[in-house]
Amino acid sequence: MSRPASSKKRSTHRDPPLRTILKSRLVTAFTAVASLLGLGTLGYWVLGQLHNAGILEPKLEASWSFLDCLYMTVITVSTIGYTEVFPSEELHIVRLYTIVLVLTAMILVAYSVSSATAFLVDGDLQRMLLRRRTMHEISRLKGHYIVCGCGVTGYVIIEELVALGLRVVVIDVDEERLEEVREIRGVLTIQGDATSDEILLEAGVENAAGLAVALRDDKDNVFVIISVRQLNPEIRIVSQASATEVQRKLLRAGADSAVASSHVGGLRLVSQLVRPAVVTFLDLMLRQKEGAVRFAEVEIGPEWCGKRLGELSIERRIGLPVLAIKPPGEAAFVFNPGPETELLEQTKIITMGAVARVNELERLVGDPDGATILGADEELPSIGPDGIMGDEIAPPPPTPPAPPL
Repeated sequence: MSRPASSKKRSTHRDPPLRTILKSRLVTAFTAVASLLGLGTLGYWVLGQLHNAGILEPKLEASWSFLDCLYMTVITVSTIGYTEVFPSEELHIVRLYTIVLVLTAMILVAYSVSSATAFLVDGDLQRMLLRRRTMHEISRLKGHYIVCGCGVTGYVIIEELVALGLRVVVIDVDEERLEEVREIRGVLTIQGDATSDEILLEAGVENAAGLAVALRDDKDNVFVIISVRQLNPEIRIVSQASATEVQRKLLRAGADSAVASSHVGGLRLVSQLVRPAVVTFLDLMLRQKEGAVRFAEVEIGPEWCGKRLGELSIERRIGLPVLAIKPPGEAAFVFNPGPETELLEQTKIITMGAVARVNELERLVGDPDGATILGADEELPSIGPDGIMGDEIAPPPPTPPAPPL
């Protein structure tokens, strides 16, 4: 996508509150009443001109001014019935026109009152203000994550991203599901169709670090992946797939990874059957709310390239085990790497521990320009000048062997 087109879209998705107001029932009712006043005034003026010209009987000596016609319309529409400007005893057509105007006004005024009440009571105004506040917060985000769809799978994705201390923006067409998601602290929501480029831009897709697609229809997932890949070629995209054969199509559409729930569910059942202790350990780790413990990956910064793993002293300084490393450009992992392992550019360290400690590791060895921050706002105890943590920190756990999941 060319830069001018992107700039145009960026300018259009900054004004959702104005569009919301213009589309609201309140403005529709106001427009209807204003139109009634205008048409009513014009109708009296035309009738006055016809009587003045002698086309209608009786003939009037002078035509009616617009101000008199507007005054007559207002006292008629408002049902005040104050002193009439026009002597209508002999103006039968004017009387018939006034009757029609009164009946029409009664219907439109009733509609206007109900619309105004609904706008204030049913939450239209509250939703408009919430959307405006949400758009303002999203415009300040960078490196956040977007979740398209907050069904069963989407809700799990959202909870896990929040547990990792990441900022999340959720897109869904169902307002009731979004209400449930808003109860999760720190989650921003947008009601709309995720297949729309405008909605994706409102969610800040151009500045997002990753996007998870969890819509019910595989065709919608493919459409979202194609749209997002055009809007932000660098973003990481993962998608839900209904079946294994759909995974290949999602990958060809531009997803970095696709997960078939049926396939993963089968693997989980086998794990529960033959290695229940490992599964229980992982379940407890993922369900823990306080001091969340997670597997994480940290890409080393350029200042550590060419050095040995032992020089980082990760276990001694941070208290995190080094489970494996992933050399750049290779699909295989090196499990339980020794201290003599050389660190190359873009090497990723696989570890496991508290999210706050992972955040500390990111700050210590990560690339500030390219690392994905997984930490929360929880502060760690200070590290002494010798690189060893205080006594209040438990010694680092022994490095566990990688479970064959």
